[in-house]
Amino acid sequence: MMLTPPDAAVAVVHTAPAAVTVDYQRLLTLIGVNALPRRAILVPRYARRMPFPGAGAPPWQVETIARLLLASGVAAISAVLPDRRNDKYGYTLIAAALGIDALRRAPRLDHETLVVVLIPGRVDARNGLFGATHGLAALFHPAAAVRNTTRSIPALAQMRRLGALLLAVADATTISDGRDAEAEYAEVRNVLLASRDPVALDAAIAARFGLNPLQDIVWLREAHQRGLGMADLSAIPICGDVEALRDRWGLTLPLSRRSTCRLMRWTTADARTLASWLRDTGWGRLFRDYQTRYAVRAWRAS
Repeated sequence: MMLTPPDAAVAVVHTAPAAVTVDYQRLLTLIGVNALPRRAILVPRYARRMPFPGAGAPPWQVETIARLLLASGVAAISAVLPDRRNDKYGYTLIAAALGIDALRRAPRLDHETLVVVLIPGRVDARNGLFGATHGLAALFHPAAAVRNTTRSIPALAQMRRLGALLLAVADATTISDGRDAEAEYAEVRNVLLASRDPVALDAAIAARFGLNPLQDIVWLREAHQRGLGMADLSAIPICGDVEALRDRWGLTLPLSRRSTCRLMRWTTADARTLASWLRDTGWGRLFRDYQTRYAVRAWRAS
């Protein structure tokens, strides 16, 4: 049992909080995920240790994808998870509820292993796309789960060589743009994306943020040149709700070259953005419901 032959197609689905489960199922159908192997590894990525809109794989993405895999016949799921004491998104609690094991060491990868990278729609200071390609390195280097890393290309090359099946899924229901040196920007977009080529998915997301994958993002250019994935936008088919990608995401003004590191900081502006998202948007309220449902350890936003 395996995925249909890999290609660079990117599936896009417009969604809403009340329909996100059904829309994720449609997304996987569009991208051609049919019969699945018996083993899967989830790699949920987060760019900030404290919750922030669009900065981490949201809890409904982790739960929904895991449930869909289990319903499709995947017998064993493991995951790259943060330490439970520092998990502000609820990944470890969702995994425990679904019987998903936390990986303690690099797993055996082969054609019977499906690696699923779950990412937010996000770009960081200095146009640092927080992409699916980097998430693959987290299987071998846990620190890669929370920052961009030069280990992503070797990890991708190793997975291709071993024949591991890859699936990258992006939740852009809320996107975040960290290129403003003064304050981080968050925006509701109501979009889900997926591809069996992590490079193609990263390239499609980069384009939404106004970046040229082959010119502006070094690791996508290298992966493309080495034949590890497709980063040429003209050769990436888009299927599904294509109109959902018509507009550019994030900042539209010229970007400052200044940058600040907000991975560890938590500012008053951050707290206001988060509070507004939780209170005023359907995705924020859904995030709050998940935190309550899984009794995520309380955190302070200031």
